[in-house]
Amino acid sequence: MGVINVTAGSQAILTLGHTEALAVPGATDSVSVPFLQDLTISATPGTVRYSTLDSSSSSAFTTVNENSVSMNMLVDHDLMFGNASLTNNNVGLNGLFETSKAKTEIFFSVSFEGTGTTGDTYWTGKGFIGGLAPNASIDQAVWISPMEIIVNGELTKTDES
Repeated sequence: MGVINVTAGSQAILTLGHTEALAVPGATDSVSVPFLQDLTISATPGTVRYSTLDSSSSSAFTTVNENSVSMNMLVDHDLMFGNASLTNNNVGLNGLFETSKAKTEIFFSVSFEGTGTTGDTYWTGKGFIGGLAPNASIDQAVWISPMEIIVNGELTKTDES
């Protein structure tokens, strides 16, 4: 069994774009989220539980998946508030804050093994940015913010070719 090692710091990469092509890991004009502290991909089916009088245990069935990508990151000024030079990618141009506030659907990918190598695996999807809550304290020298991508639809596994 192969273990995916993230300690190199170049493995778990979140890439954003206003089109599917811009969200491919390593794509020209893509926006990679820098300074991730942690990253969680959740693909959780909803469940409904019910009980019947002829059983001492409850039963369940699954409903649609509730998919999300959540993380904590150090706040990067250009990523949070936009960079006027990134005219080919609206997420980079407008920044995370405006993209979230405008409720703009974005495309994303999460690379498991870095980028640029044939066979590297990544997940793709589309959704909405939420959960931005930059915070600072006397104990930390930088601003830190959580972020969530509320996935609109299914996550798709892709391998670099």
